[in-house]
Amino acid sequence: MFSGRDSLAQSTAQRIDALVIVEATAVVLVDVIALLGNVLVFAVASKNRRRLTITDILIIALSLTDLLVALTVMPLSAGALITGVWLYNRWLCLFQGFCVITFACASLNTLSVIAVNRYYCVVKYNDYRRVFSIKRTLGYLILVWLAAFCFSIPPLLFSADDYAFQAGKVLCVYPFEINLAYTVCLDVLFIGVPTATISYCYWHVFRTVQQRNRAVSGKGQELTTRMNVQEANITKTLIVVVVGFALCWFPVLVMDTIDVATGDLILPRQLYLFYTFMVFLSSTINPFIYALVNKRFRKDYWRVLRLLLRRRVTEPTLEFSATR
Repeated sequence: MFSGRDSLAQSTAQRIDALVIVEATAVVLVDVIALLGNVLVFAVASKNRRRLTITDILIIALSLTDLLVALTVMPLSAGALITGVWLYNRWLCLFQGFCVITFACASLNTLSVIAVNRYYCVVKYNDYRRVFSIKRTLGYLILVWLAAFCFSIPPLLFSADDYAFQAGKVLCVYPFEINLAYTVCLDVLFIGVPTATISYCYWHVFRTVQQRNRAVSGKGQELTTRMNVQEANITKTLIVVVVGFALCWFPVLVMDTIDVATGDLILPRQLYLFYTFMVFLSSTINPFIYALVNKRFRKDYWRVLRLLLRRRVTEPTLEFSATR
């Protein structure tokens, strides 16, 4: 009797050619878009590197994790999706699994730091400079990556229970259904704590903005400075980024929970492939969210694109993001 893992491997290997082409093209397209979008963020930052703010640094850190996913994880899955099997050696499988956990943890914890940054910027603005200096922010990001390694390294020490190729997902990932203790720890510390932090911070940001808006309306005069408008815009943009991340990862969490509860991979192959697309999509959408939600980002993108297309040496100074 086949296990769910064996059944998924068989159905992946028996796909018709047209389906292979469609699926592989979709993954390659997502990879290319992720690369271009996140490189564009770095290009904008490079053109304005002398005026980068703390918020800019955090956004760049988030784009770095997305760019690393596009460079390391997606190409390996594209090859596996084309052939239907893991055509690389075991070390590359361990490498991909390590990268998936590391970059996912780093992304969510970076979003947590961004949420705390917005909290101090909007709610506890008198303490902002004390908590978020350039050096302290870089220190927070180092801690984020150290925490990510704390989650991704242990599976390498679990002997046979390490990262393994799952044909339905065309990913080398940790089989969460075989180690409940590690899975619970990962869910609580990797998902629960950062999610609670993000929710707490943005809830208080939302309440504070509402209170200030009511105060402005009650006095019948414009009290909001240009700086406050910019802070509100960048905060709104980053909240949308969090929502986008949550929408991408929620179905992933649901499917992993089902696998853990059943002890096997019982869902259809199409759902597991959707799982992988959502993981990849979370590393693709942020640059486009910046452009769609925030006019300042949109203008900066167009300036860089025009610079690249026209091959100019000089361009007007770019305003990359927020004021802090």
